Amino acid sequence: MRIFTYGLLVILNFILQTTLFNYIEIIGIKPNTAIILVVSFAFLRGEIDGAIIGFLSGILIDSFFGSMLGINAFIYLIIGFLCGKIFNEFYKENILIPFFLTLFFDIIYGLLYFFFNAFLRGYPNILPFLKTIIIPEAIYSGILSIIIYPFLLIIDKKLRKTDRKRKNIFSQ
Repeated sequence: MRIFTYGLLVILNFILQTTLFNYIEIIGIKPNTAIILVVSFAFLRGEIDGAIIGFLSGILIDSFFGSMLGINAFIYLIIGFLCGKIFNEFYKENILIPFFLTLFFDIIYGLLYFFFNAFLRGYPNILPFLKTIIIPEAIYSGILSIIIYPFLLIIDKKLRKTDRKRKNIFSQ
């Protein structure tokens, strides 16, 4: 049930990110909803689930839009694992923590993506990308995470309830 839900969320996120969110760009910047999904579930469920959702989201994005297969999958996997490992013990209902986590890890994502796609290809100047793409996208994604996170929290609570029921069935 959990893996099915993760797959459904990743596919739904991908569809929304590539269709609906293309129409709500601000100054040419679109939110990175994949990072919101990865960070939120890593924060809610831990490093393994964050890494799984990160890998699934990244491989889907790479297979449709990536110039090299695996870069996004690797970056999202690392972000999901780190976020889940570091921030697993915080109060889950606090909406500001996912906002700041999304902000921080979207900047990390932008820096890593720049490193793999531009720096290694010989473009050493990160400041234009930081100023025009990375920081505005992080702020936009962080603000959008305030809206999306409560829905993901509800899904997490339902998954935990299902996990408890399944655990009780098998323990008898």
